[in-house]
Amino acid sequence: MSRVRGVLLTIGAVVGSLCLVVALAGQVLGVRPLLFRSGSMSPDIPAGAFGLARPVPAGDLGVGDVVSVVAHDGTRVTHRVVGVAGSGATRRLTLQGDTNPTPDDEVYEVTRADRVFWSMPYAGYAVAFIGSPLGLFLLGGFVFAMLVVILRRDRPRGGRRRATALVAAPLAVAVVAGATTGTTAAYSDTGAVPSGTLTARTVARPDPTACAVTGNSLSGFTATITWPVQTSPATMTYTATLREGNALTVTASAGTAQTKVTSGLLGSLLGTTVHVDITAALPGTSWTSAVRTRALVVGLAGLTLTCGSDS
Repeated sequence: MSRVRGVLLTIGAVVGSLCLVVALAGQVLGVRPLLFRSGSMSPDIPAGAFGLARPVPAGDLGVGDVVSVVAHDGTRVTHRVVGVAGSGATRRLTLQGDTNPTPDDEVYEVTRADRVFWSMPYAGYAVAFIGSPLGLFLLGGFVFAMLVVILRRDRPRGGRRRATALVAAPLAVAVVAGATTGTTAAYSDTGAVPSGTLTARTVARPDPTACAVTGNSLSGFTATITWPVQTSPATMTYTATLREGNALTVTASAGTAQTKVTSGLLGSLLGTTVHVDITAALPGTSWTSAVRTRALVVGLAGLTLTCGSDS
């Protein structure tokens, strides 16, 4: 019986050491634990899998890598790279889930991304449970029991060392569970439709292809932002809002839409960067696109107005 206890303590010590390595790697090397909440990367990484990802420069990414990025709406998406464009420090990634028939609607512009280097099927369920209130309570009870073993005077020194490592195990697991980020598929998971007709639609983000500034500091400036109108499956409607101010007017003609920001709309927003948020909507539905933002840089005293970056 004592030999069995010794073996269990030794196994626990090894597990504790591995958990500590994972926890330290997350703090020192930026390793991100991931919990896969959908099955778009099956069968390699099924729903409920636990994975580890490490941030790498965009220039080191290639087709076939599985990367985790944050979409424009704030959700984390982990899919396989099927296309890379751009040069320099920034790359535009086209991602697709292994079970998804088409690539993601969004093209992700990144300078760095978390590349998945290890995963274990179904281990995410255990990590999720450990991070729950019940799981943390049970871990606390286990730590208390191990402390009793450590403090017993008649416990051999080797057994105390192994028990000490066992105390470290749940603590390290708790750290990993608390740092784990949930990740999902973008837009397309599988599901069953019992009856009726299912129609798919895509509402792509507007793509402001042009931004031009006219006027001068005496008469005032006007920044005109232009983008092509999406006409399939229907002509989209667009809204534009000055994030630091009010709604803007959008006009469309000859296959393009545009909005204008004048000096009078900027008010006291001088010597700063303002943002124009543009969205598309499918008429007759509640479907809207992710937000596309165009930045405008306002000079001190309103003496200049220039177009900034698109995000």
